[in-house]
Amino acid sequence: MVPPIPPEASKEIEFIKGLVARRFPVYDVRVTYDVVEFFVRTDSETLEQNFDELREEMAQHNYIPMIVYDKGEHIITVAKKPTTKYRSTNVNLVMLAITLFTTIFAGTLEWGGFENVPNKDLFAPTTILMGTLTFAVPLMAILGVHELSHYFAARRRKVAASLPFFIPSIPPLGTFGAFISLRDPIPNKKTLLEIGVAGPLAGFLLTIPIGILGLILTNDAAKLAPANIPPGGGLAVVFPLMYSWLEYLVPVKGDFLIHPTAFAAWVGFLVTALNLLPVGQLDGGHVARALLGSNAKYLSWATIAVLVGLGLSGLYLGWLLFAVIILFLGVRHPPPLNDMTKLDLKRKALGVATFVVLIIAFVPIPLVSLTPTYTFEMTNIGSTNATMAPGESHTFSVLVNNTGNAFNDIEFTVDPNAFGWTAAFKEHHQNDSAFASKYLVSLNSSQNVTIDVNVQSSSTITFGTNSTVAIRGTSQNSTSTVQVIAYNVTIVSPAFTFWIVNDGLTIAPGAWGNVTVQVNNTGTVESNVTLNANGTLNATGKQQLVDAWLVVDGQNSTGPLNVTVAGQGNATFHVQVYVSPPATAGANTVLVETLYHGAKLQTLAISINVS
Repeated sequence: MVPPIPPEASKEIEFIKGLVARRFPVYDVRVTYDVVEFFVRTDSETLEQNFDELREEMAQHNYIPMIVYDKGEHIITVAKKPTTKYRSTNVNLVMLAITLFTTIFAGTLEWGGFENVPNKDLFAPTTILMGTLTFAVPLMAILGVHELSHYFAARRRKVAASLPFFIPSIPPLGTFGAFISLRDPIPNKKTLLEIGVAGPLAGFLLTIPIGILGLILTNDAAKLAPANIPPGGGLAVVFPLMYSWLEYLVPVKGDFLIHPTAFAAWVGFLVTALNLLPVGQLDGGHVARALLGSNAKYLSWATIAVLVGLGLSGLYLGWLLFAVIILFLGVRHPPPLNDMTKLDLKRKALGVATFVVLIIAFVPIPLVSLTPTYTFEMTNIGSTNATMAPGESHTFSVLVNNTGNAFNDIEFTVDPNAFGWTAAFKEHHQNDSAFASKYLVSLNSSQNVTIDVNVQSSSTITFGTNSTVAIRGTSQNSTSTVQVIAYNVTIVSPAFTFWIVNDGLTIAPGAWGNVTVQVNNTGTVESNVTLNANGTLNATGKQQLVDAWLVVDGQNSTGPLNVTVAGQGNATFHVQVYVSPPATAGANTVLVETLYHGAKLQTLAISINVS
């Protein structure tokens, strides 16, 4: 059994019914615990105007009406407006003051970084002033115009709204934006759309000239972006499509650091895009609810799915946080008090245009984390194969290119497994005195240098030996980054030829003869040849009474004696032959062994005729 309605409540219901009945014929009334439902007849031509008048009149008596169409009937539901205590405007002023401080602080850091101001001068009055003028003022102007446009659009439609609440933040932004608090329910779709689009469009239109100014200032300053990512990494901003279009008007003439004013415009475009996401009670959620009605909830969930997908894909993890915040605040948008009145074509076009702004202002990856990389390439110039005699060396050249994005210290050494081999390094433009067993070169990103590598063989290595000598470059900034080049070296006999100048010399018994031998070195490095005189043989191969002495640079001996021959040069030595009186006439041969570091090269057979 339904309890009777108290007399005071009956009078109140009758009063409310009188307000409704003046504009809508009432044919039934239903009372619940906290609302009264009036079943009314409507005229589609006058429904919007009559309901707006009813809403404004009821607002004076602290009532809120809502009209819906349910199961073929129009129902106006009336509830008491809850008593709410609103914060003093002092709160707005305090938050504004704090946000001004944080944006000026962020602007000071922006300007200091842009102008490379020393730390001791970072908070000098001039730096603070320039940070304020170039960053804080334009950014706060964009946000202020955005929120005040909401405020005045609400006031125009007689919807109570608070002044903007600015939200401070840490650098580099200095602020998370601002918001206004609507203190009345939205009356209809038209008002919902107008309030929703007012802020983003006004802020967007102001951001465009600020962006153009920022690009002009970027060109005027012409400060080249650093070639190297600092060791601690950094952040880079990605321009939305709209900013790319602005660059057609003001092309950036080099790889420049963006001016703080250009960065403020970038933040303005980002804030516009975030607010226009068609979800919940964001500005885009207002517009979507006005255009799509209750079906806007599907677009809201689709937007959440896209944000989560972008976050999980690793493109930008910040979208996951933003999706969580939206879920916490609520995905569904409450309907306006009059959810029945249709939007005209002009307002529908305005709503669609707003989502076009979302497309050209949104960027899937707004910030890119810059991690220093220390990769480099080593490319041998020419062949990696060489032949050399024991003790000789060969110089290779290597092009070293820093393919990373950071300053790279690269050390060059010979592989420790190259037993019996040594290597020395220098830059190509240096003289040979700069060769060192370890060499450190420092390269900026994309810089390259040519390194000469002098590979030296052991003097005791065996002819015919094939060896692999590896040299390695190691980044000192990331020791796991190593490049290796292997050289294939074959040890060959030194390139000597011998010419007996007066072979076949005739010597009488008891006399001396002097035979001259020329040594030609066709190699490229100075080398030593060791000589030994091994006696004489006659035509029958028997030992004869003939003595041979070697004479080199005034020294004489049967051996061993050394002859030093310059690369691509020649030298001479003499063989002094004494024929003993008892020697018999005939042909004789004097044998001289030639050796290179103990390895036999050849035996010279010098012909002597005993007369």
